[in-house]
Amino acid sequence: MGGKMEFIINEDGVLEGIVFEARADIIIPDGVRNIGEGEFLEAVMLEEVVIPDNVTGIGDGAFAGNDLIARVEIPDSVEYIGNKSFYDCYSLLSVRMGSGVTHICDDTFADCNQLESIELSKRLIHIGDRAFAWCESLKELSISSSVEYIGERAFYGCSENLVLQFPASCYLEGYATDNDIKFKHYEMQS
Repeated sequence: MGGKMEFIINEDGVLEGIVFEARADIIIPDGVRNIGEGEFLEAVMLEEVVIPDNVTGIGDGAFAGNDLIARVEIPDSVEYIGNKSFYDCYSLLSVRMGSGVTHICDDTFADCNQLESIELSKRLIHIGDRAFAWCESLKELSISSSVEYIGERAFYGCSENLVLQFPASCYLEGYATDNDIKFKHYEMQS
C-alpha cells in the first residue's frame, strides 16, 4: 500500500470519508461500525478490502465501480449490504459472506460479470431486485431455506447455465421455474 491515508469516522462509528494520495488496498480501522454510502465509489486503485469484525452494515454504493477488487470477505458482524454496494465491480471473482448478513439489497452485486462464486449467509432472508443481475460468470448458487424474499429479476441477465441450489421443501422451486432458472435440491443438514 502506498501513500498517505486518513479516515474520517463520526461519533456513531460511521466511516464518512477517506483522504488518500494513492492506494492499492484498504484496511478499515477497528472503530468503524458502518461503511458509509458511496464511501469507496469508483476508487479505481482499490484491489483488496479488509472489513473489521465490528462493522454491521455496508452502505449503498460503498464499493461500486471499483474495477480491481477481486475478492471480498464480509465478516459475521455485517447484517446488511446496501443497494449497489458492489455494483459494476468488473474484476470481482468471489465473495464470502459471514453468517450475520440477513439482507442483500437491490443491485448489490449487479453487473459483476466476472463473479464466479459467492457463499451466501445461512441467515439470509432478503435478496433484492437485480441483486445478481448480469453476473454472467455465476454458474451455481446455494440458497438456504431462510430466504423469504427474492426480488424481481434478481438473476436477470445471468448465464443460462446458472443453477440455483436449495432444499426440496423450499418455495424457491416456484421462483426458479417462473424465471426459467435451472435448479437442484440439496439435503438440509441438521
